[in-house]
Amino acid sequence: MINRILNNMTFKGKLMVFIASVFFILYALSGTGLMITALNLLNKLTMGPQFDLMPWVWGLFGLVLVKTICNLIADVSKHFAGFNIMEKLRSRIINCLKSFSLGFYTNERLGEISTVIHKDVDNMEKVVAHLWPRMIADFAVAAILGTFLFIINWQLGFLMISLTPVAILSLVFGIRSGSRQQKETSDRQNDMVSLFIEYVKGIPLIKAFSESDKFKKRLENSSREFGNASKQASKSVAGYISRFSFFIDMSYALLAGFGAWFLFKTELTLIEYLMFIIISKEFYKPFLQLRTHWMNYISVKDSYSRIARVLDAPKLNSPLNPKQINGYDIQFDNCSFQYSEGEFKLQNADFHLKNNTLTALVGPSGSGKTTITNLLLRFWDTDSGSIRIGGTNIQEVEYDELLSKVSIVMQNVILFSDTIFNNIKMGNRNATRREVMDAAKKAMIHDFIMTLPNGYDTILGENGAGLSGGQKQRLSIARALIKDSPIVILDEITSNVDPVNEVKIQSAISNLAANRTVIVIAHHLRTVQNADQIIVFDKGQITEKGTHNELLKKQGLYAELWEAQERSRTWTLSEKIPEPEPV
Repeated sequence: MINRILNNMTFKGKLMVFIASVFFILYALSGTGLMITALNLLNKLTMGPQFDLMPWVWGLFGLVLVKTICNLIADVSKHFAGFNIMEKLRSRIINCLKSFSLGFYTNERLGEISTVIHKDVDNMEKVVAHLWPRMIADFAVAAILGTFLFIINWQLGFLMISLTPVAILSLVFGIRSGSRQQKETSDRQNDMVSLFIEYVKGIPLIKAFSESDKFKKRLENSSREFGNASKQASKSVAGYISRFSFFIDMSYALLAGFGAWFLFKTELTLIEYLMFIIISKEFYKPFLQLRTHWMNYISVKDSYSRIARVLDAPKLNSPLNPKQINGYDIQFDNCSFQYSEGEFKLQNADFHLKNNTLTALVGPSGSGKTTITNLLLRFWDTDSGSIRIGGTNIQEVEYDELLSKVSIVMQNVILFSDTIFNNIKMGNRNATRREVMDAAKKAMIHDFIMTLPNGYDTILGENGAGLSGGQKQRLSIARALIKDSPIVILDEITSNVDPVNEVKIQSAISNLAANRTVIVIAHHLRTVQNADQIIVFDKGQITEKGTHNELLKKQGLYAELWEAQERSRTWTLSEKIPEPEPV
């Protein structure tokens, strides 16, 4: 992981980490130098006033100045290194996001990407800018000071480090044991949170069926189990931290005790003894920070694993010799696809959509209709078979070129917190205001826009808050119209709108479909009965193809769906609901 983080830094960024580490070392040594100088000055004063004080005073001021300058240079360098890794990682992530298929962007993925860009990349800045330089400097200073103290008195040097290996081993074993208990605590917490969410969502039902006492007991038990697990984890942490601190403190106590004995025996001077007592604290500093370093490592490892999942995610293969699309008929040749093992599977989809025709994909939910459009857009690639537009395999076309040929109007419209004008203009960034207004007129939304106080300059709320479903759909159709792509995909856009909006949307669709190859995913069969071709899906297979009248004559699945929808249309609230039979 460390190598991969370093590989994401520029040479200048790595150099800044090195410079920050060096100057933090000099900063720490300057501080130690101040203490040593002060001790020597004290020693001189105890020997009498017959010495020149000014060189010592200037020496102290010089060390303070050096310490301040080193701290300034180290601080600037570490932040430069941190910003370097953030810029490099975010740049890499952005480039990767541009190379993924649109199938990558599920709701779960979007949540993960948001976490990666904001939280996890910031964590990389913390480790590079704040952890590495300080940690490197602390251990380097400990090695330098330890060597210095060994030179002064090797016996006290050994006493200083006598129990340090035992302390480190106790910390390592304690962390391993604590990790298992921490996992159990995390599992208990997840169970408790899930129950709380389930409880809050289900409060109306729980009250209606008098289940509140039963659920309350489940929540109490879950909270109690989490509390007990947390207590055990806390005891474990307190235990191994206490043992670690005990061994470090015992090393210091041995140093202080035997040092005093050597001083009493005149085998050690007072200044040497004081140096050990004061400087050894700087020697122990990185060891006392080991648990913090370990926790930071775990946090960074978790963050980088999410970053790596984005950076290493499979990307769309770009063709070595990209081809152009010269026609707009669409051919699926025996295409099969499965999202993952054990899930829905599309089998042997084979059909042809002629240029400038409207084809409807119908069938029960989960039968494969949306999968067809996902494959056409290369949200995913087929497991077998091929898809051709104008005779060209879509995998031999640059992905951006492919998407430029297709306009999509989805059931769930995405609008941005921007002006209506800019939301429509997204379909074509070079469009003029007149072209945007013409597209809005064809989409049957212009008159509504003109009733707004600021017209096309009205700022929409988040995802079009305040607009009806039909108004959002017509804005989406205007966006598709201004893109002017030769292929259009419509995903059941009239399923959740009122009759007035449905009529306007149908008119807008007619304008959008003119002289284009159109694919409509439909559940309301009346909206597609005039389609040039209707393809019926069931359980991942094509069961029927033909026009509306042809399919009715076959008396197959399409006829069943049509009859079921027609029966539901004849049902009215005025019809008497039969009384239940007496028990």
